[in-house]
Amino acid sequence: MATELKANKRNTTKRSYITQLRQKGDVPAVVYGSGTEPQSVAVTETEFIKVIKDHGMNGVISLVTDDKQKLSVMVQEIQRDHLKNEVRHIDFIVVDLQKAMEADVPLTVTGESPGVKEGGVLQRILHTVTVKAKPNDFPDHIEVNAENLNIGDSLLVKDLQTSSSYEIVDDQEEVVLTVTPPTVADTEVEDDEDREEAEADPGGDAEGKAVDEEDKGTGQDK
Repeated sequence: MATELKANKRNTTKRSYITQLRQKGDVPAVVYGSGTEPQSVAVTETEFIKVIKDHGMNGVISLVTDDKQKLSVMVQEIQRDHLKNEVRHIDFIVVDLQKAMEADVPLTVTGESPGVKEGGVLQRILHTVTVKAKPNDFPDHIEVNAENLNIGDSLLVKDLQTSSSYEIVDDQEEVVLTVTPPTVADTEVEDDEDREEAEADPGGDAEGKAVDEEDKGTGQDK
């Protein structure tokens, strides 16, 4: 059963009105999709955040407007002000509960890689995958188990856990995780140290260049 979220319809998009909404803790939003006329609404920020925390970004929400209309929606996009830690705007998309659609699902890494224990570096290539499913069948996340990854091993999209209720549509050969040899990291550190030494002693290169020019000049005199 979808979680309900109350929404008040907006009859204006004037900046002054939007400012008033935000000052009292509401967030302007728009609802569209599935043959529905676009609607401008506002929801209470604290209630919206609670719904997302409890049911995830891909959870189905029953949006209840002040004229008693109920719409099955999912969050399409959230605009945030990270400096103020505020939600600035929300896009809700109306969904058909019987029709499959696509959405991004986050990946959660679990387990400790034997390769990391030996000094390797675990690199995450993908943080989300695109999943096709009916709205109520989207997982909150998909676990990625790193317990069998040794140095030089990679885990691909085709290795992710699957379910009969959803399909991962990304390229099956795309790399999700990989464990690189420790020598790669060591080389990067050495390169950084060499670069820092060169920057700290720029005269070394300048002096060498002066000698080269002098030698060049001597060679011309000969």
